[in-house]
Amino acid sequence: MKNLFKYAFALVASALMMSACTDEYEYDVPAAYEGAYITSDAASYTFTPADEQQTFSVKVVRPQGGPAKTIRIQSDNELFEVPSSVTFEEGQTEAEITVTADLAPGQTETLHITLPEGTYDLNYFGGTFTVTVNCEFIWEEAGKAIFYDYAFTGAENLVDVEHAVGTNLYVLKAPFRQGYDIQFYLDDDYNALTLPASQQTGFVHSTYGAVEMVYNPQEAGFFNDGYEFAMYVRFNVSIGSFGLAWFYFDWIEGYPGE
Repeated sequence: MKNLFKYAFALVASALMMSACTDEYEYDVPAAYEGAYITSDAASYTFTPADEQQTFSVKVVRPQGGPAKTIRIQSDNELFEVPSSVTFEEGQTEAEITVTADLAPGQTETLHITLPEGTYDLNYFGGTFTVTVNCEFIWEEAGKAIFYDYAFTGAENLVDVEHAVGTNLYVLKAPFRQGYDIQFYLDDDYNALTLPASQQTGFVHSTYGAVEMVYNPQEAGFFNDGYEFAMYVRFNVSIGSFGLAWFYFDWIEGYPGE
């Protein structure tokens, strides 16, 4: 029983606990294992828009070898190209397949790759390998802005503006508090388009606590006149809504619409 537990733990750990930035792992599959299982060097992969392809490899392993055989493969996410089967030559124990993703910047997706019942030993492999893939933003400098906080503190702060390459997403860097950026989207003509539905501001009200900025176009707005932008948004706190308020920023340097 102790040995069975040890082998089961090793196999689960190989599928679930590795990431793209961790070392490769090695483990011993029990000699009594009958069937195939799926493994990979990592259980998560990260790409950027600069990558020519979003590809990674997955192995189908049958430790006991056996006759030539083709095993069907199923997957559940259309944003990934996964071969529908893998073929083993006689005596072959490992077959590698290439998975290709098609994710937009800022997107994170989960893929499940499954072997058919009867091709694996359920005591050692649950039949499905899960991998998480994301495409990170690449940020570039986009000038500076003066952020006017007339709702809470009355402060006027000079902040950096950054742009996510390949998108129409921009951020004001830490207008309230370090580590809390405010995101916004521009249209193709660099005019105000929209805001994310909700964002943590990092501002902590002395009475009501942490303040969340909530954008609903039906009751609020985001618009601009040249480089002068205005946000009309609702603020939520732990006890409920804090009401609607205005925020402004002047994109004084690097505004792409000029």
